[in-house]
Amino acid sequence: MVGNHNSGRKKDPNTENYRMGKKTFYIKQKKSISGKWTDDPYFQWFKRKHGSLWQKQLRQWMKLDVDAWREKSFWRCNKCPNTGLLGNYVSRKSPRCQQCGVWQNEITRLRYER
Repeated sequence: MVGNHNSGRKKDPNTENYRMGKKTFYIKQKKSISGKWTDDPYFQWFKRKHGSLWQKQLRQWMKLDVDAWREKSFWRCNKCPNTGLLGNYVSRKSPRCQQCGVWQNEITRLRYER
């Protein structure tokens, strides 16, 4: 038995059910005059501004972007259960829920139901 297996980062009860998965993130690179590959200047400035928290900042912007898109492009059905990836979100292109048949609101029901 080698090493102390209790050493290292302690578990946080708030993040016990979460973990970080590795994703490939490609950055545009250019070849300098000396032959070295360097990252895109905007990415270098981004990392310089945010320091070690640049990944956290990127995740936060990604969440805000998805939330804004979801608010603009989808509506929530109150009768369907909130399960799966889409949950109870229905595209704004369809005025009626495909699963339970509930209308988006009273105005769309009056417009399409004749």
